[in-house]
Amino acid sequence: MKRIYLDNNSTTKIDERVFEAMLPFLTEHYGNPSSTEHAFGWKANDSVNVSREHISDLINCSPNEIIFTSGATESNNISILGVLERYKNQKKHAITVNTEHKSILDIFNYIEKNNTSTTYLDVQKNGIIDINQLEDSINDTTRLISVMLANNEIGVLQPIHKISQICRKQGIIFHVDAAQALGKIHINLNETKIDLMSFSSHKIYGPKGIGCIYLNRETMKNKIAPIIFGGDHERGLRPGTLSLHNIVGFGKACRISKKDIDKDINKINELRDLMIANLMTHLPDMRINGDVSKRISGNLNVSFPGLVEKTLLKNLKKIAVSSGSACTSASPTPSHVLKAIGLDDSLIDSTIRIGIGRFNTEKEIKEASKYIIKIITKLKN
Repeated sequence: MKRIYLDNNSTTKIDERVFEAMLPFLTEHYGNPSSTEHAFGWKANDSVNVSREHISDLINCSPNEIIFTSGATESNNISILGVLERYKNQKKHAITVNTEHKSILDIFNYIEKNNTSTTYLDVQKNGIIDINQLEDSINDTTRLISVMLANNEIGVLQPIHKISQICRKQGIIFHVDAAQALGKIHINLNETKIDLMSFSSHKIYGPKGIGCIYLNRETMKNKIAPIIFGGDHERGLRPGTLSLHNIVGFGKACRISKKDIDKDINKINELRDLMIANLMTHLPDMRINGDVSKRISGNLNVSFPGLVEKTLLKNLKKIAVSSGSACTSASPTPSHVLKAIGLDDSLIDSTIRIGIGRFNTEKEIKEASKYIIKIITKLKN
């Protein structure tokens, strides 16, 4: 059996069309986008602007609201720390969710040690927050709320439209980590009013090392300060020479997604449902973690009761799946996301995250299902 890649929530294979679009900007069009004195720089700058257009088209915003970064982790840092820097001489309170990505939780751990009061919202057993609890947590010093759109471990979608309405009414800045959602659901920033949103290219079949911040030009004027210094690139928020070939690749990946998003969603939904049906037929006690309907299509986080020893992932050598976020895989502690939705340690040890993507096939899903069933049946006996 050929090894099958099913860890698309961790990272995706670069689309060949993206790779082909990037190559000329490594060998031919290699100018610095900030070089305004010659044609090499003009070509580079024009290409960056085209990529801004492709990204903004996918999420329905203005191209000049796109700030390039190295990825969602940096975008999260610039967004949250940059906002709170503007309130450094004032009392301030920030709210997030206890199932957020480590790049958010670590930021909140830092700010609560540096004169910011923090609140971590619990989630319900389906992984989704209680809007009433959110509203009850807001006080007169609440400056920022950060809630991820799609959870990186269990794939559930948070009600960001409702949260955005609350934030608008209360005058609170709303940041969303949307790294796992881009290209997997329709995002319309003209309909849902967000102040700051973070993205990564490598979750959408683009290159690693590039991402962006959506910065609402109407609501964020003079409300975010730079936390990195060294130039006026990207409106002064992210200095440094732009990674031209990666930006071109990110833009191409978004252009492809804009065209193919519905086709991708439908195909991946079918493959996910096939995987569930196959597994449930032979492993009827399988548990799906997170809300079954309010989730991104490619994520399937499942637990298998009855496995006493911590051997499941180690035995699944012929398929690439994970126990959770790649950013926490080196940690020996149980998943904070699975603990938050009520799983005990033994069940967490019997849990895998399956990430189905654009390039997976029906044959692969059937083979992987059969393989998982074989290994778990063997471990139970």
